[in-house]
Amino acid sequence: MAAQPTYAPPPPPAPPTSGIPAPVRWIGLGCGALLLLAIVASALFFLFIRKATEGPEQTIQAFLTAAGSGDFDTAHGYFSEDLKKVQPLSEFSSAAAAHQQLFQVRDTTFNSRSVTLKGAELSGTVTLTAGPELPASFKLTKEGGQWRLTSYQLGNG
Repeated sequence: MAAQPTYAPPPPPAPPTSGIPAPVRWIGLGCGALLLLAIVASALFFLFIRKATEGPEQTIQAFLTAAGSGDFDTAHGYFSEDLKKVQPLSEFSSAAAAHQQLFQVRDTTFNSRSVTLKGAELSGTVTLTAGPELPASFKLTKEGGQWRLTSYQLGNG
């Protein structure tokens, strides 16, 4: 009987590759990781700014609510000592009463916020209860541990 030839089984197939060279893959992963890190850092930064301007924003909201309802004495209480000298209660009350619709705000949007050791500044828009949207800016300082307005502007005037 003749010996039968033996055949070796075929080699296993090579593992599939993505077709992308390894260095390019690592660069892509690194860029993706950097992008993710930048997104997380940006989100944390904006959350920090939002938290840092929470106190000034509450003061602005309280000021607008008081002035919008005609409680000019309470609204004037949110003024800094310097602003009270520039715009005494009687002057503020008559001006605010003449333009009370400017203080009747349905919504505020502050797209520019900054807080420093000296104070805070928020600017953006206010949407009046009557409907129009106006530019608005507010500057504040801390007096006696409370945020107080040093200046404000509603509308273009």
